[in-house]
Amino acid sequence: MPPSKQLSLNLQATELESVLAIQRLTILALSVAVRTLQMVEGRDNTQLSAALTFGVEWQQCLLGLQSSVEGDTQKLQNPYPQGCLPWATWIIARLGGWSGYLSQPPPGMPTLVRDLRQFESIFLGWKLAQGGLVYTR
Repeated sequence: MPPSKQLSLNLQATELESVLAIQRLTILALSVAVRTLQMVEGRDNTQLSAALTFGVEWQQCLLGLQSSVEGDTQKLQNPYPQGCLPWATWIIARLGGWSGYLSQPPPGMPTLVRDLRQFESIFLGWKLAQGGLVYTR
């Protein structure tokens, strides 16, 4: 795979020095990698539930975002049933600018990694707006 097409979480660029901090960062990166692999492998399988990869609150946030990433034409509507993994993957890919046309290649790993990071930020803002985030030490 060419370097530009590889999945890059850029762990080597961390300036963390503590072993515990590096372990925690690695676990977070692993979570992103697993989610992304699940989305790529299941992006066409409507038998897979979005719950495989996304919790209930994440799915609620995705549902709220759906209308903002869908276009005006039928071709730019999410073609997958609500609640399946391809439905969630389609929304996340559209967040980052994937065309959404089924005639185009499906979103790949680099696109989904970038878009998943963007969705995670949106989700945190959504939770904050609902009063659902509490910072504790």
